[in-house]
Amino acid sequence: MTAFVVACGIFGPATAIEIVDQRGRVVDIPAPARRVVFLPMPAPSTYMAIDRSTEHVAGMNPASATAMQSGILGRIFPAFDRIPTNITQGAGVMPNVESIMALHPDAVLQWATSGDEPIAVLDRAGLSVLGLRYGARDEVEGAILMMGRLAGQETRAAAIVAKQRQQRAALAGALADLSDSERPRVLHLSRASESFAVAGRDTYSDFVIRTAGGRNVAAEIGGSRTVTLEQMLVWNPDVILLGNFDTAMPSDLYGDPRLQSITAVRERRIYRVPLGGYRWDPPSHESALTWTWLAGLLHPDRVTIDLRTEMRDWYTFLYDHSLIDSEIDAILYARQNGGSAGYARYAAVP
Repeated sequence: MTAFVVACGIFGPATAIEIVDQRGRVVDIPAPARRVVFLPMPAPSTYMAIDRSTEHVAGMNPASATAMQSGILGRIFPAFDRIPTNITQGAGVMPNVESIMALHPDAVLQWATSGDEPIAVLDRAGLSVLGLRYGARDEVEGAILMMGRLAGQETRAAAIVAKQRQQRAALAGALADLSDSERPRVLHLSRASESFAVAGRDTYSDFVIRTAGGRNVAAEIGGSRTVTLEQMLVWNPDVILLGNFDTAMPSDLYGDPRLQSITAVRERRIYRVPLGGYRWDPPSHESALTWTWLAGLLHPDRVTIDLRTEMRDWYTFLYDHSLIDSEIDAILYARQNGGSAGYARYAAVP
């Protein structure tokens, strides 16, 4: 878990705090930060949920803006479209240092897991850089707590982490005595349009599948990688999840003549992962809803949580926003997933 140390003045609160980032580096930051630039894609939406505002987001990855434009966060925080996005070289993680410096940030958040240069170039520019590791569950919690400290919202961030843990514990209790044979064989495709890219072991998708009571058929490979059609046929998953970094929908796979022998295709158990305040496939402040969504599809007899009610509760808590049925349907891809087995349980009650 990320550690934090507060620098206090002798005669009152200090004007800065020391944060130990997820590289283990101590960084001095004005407290609270007024202008923050975010290169990691999930981070700005998490910061908005913690800070309950876009006011202090000085810049963000263009892919973050795309998710907000496509999802509901753009409607909850309409000012997002005025946040500069020219902070990267292309759509990747390599920063546009000149553009970032022109924003005069108090802090810049950057991946600590994408090689040395994308973060070192910011350090060399003399910027106050916080490295994020945003994959394993404890790393995600540490990132949320670090952003809470940065925003001067430590109590708020701790409440988000605690609520996530509570949801995970409830699911663990419901699924505790599952045998291996009762765990559906699940495959998460991060890409399915032009090639098949899968999430193997040691990925966040693997964690989600296990948390929801499934088995990751791609666990024999490490990380994320592209695989052949033949490998897909060999794995023969019971359930296929389609990620939000691609355009593929269940109907695309149902209609693909090459895939007709796969159990998930025959039994119509292909689901597009929802898109809420951020994409639900990577880890975020909304991850508890991802776990609940998938667990309800894999084990509807055991996980009887009303997802739509749960979503309303979470969105009130995170964003002070009251979801209406049409918004829930859009987040859940109700129309696109509507022809898949079991999805009627997530439909609005007439």
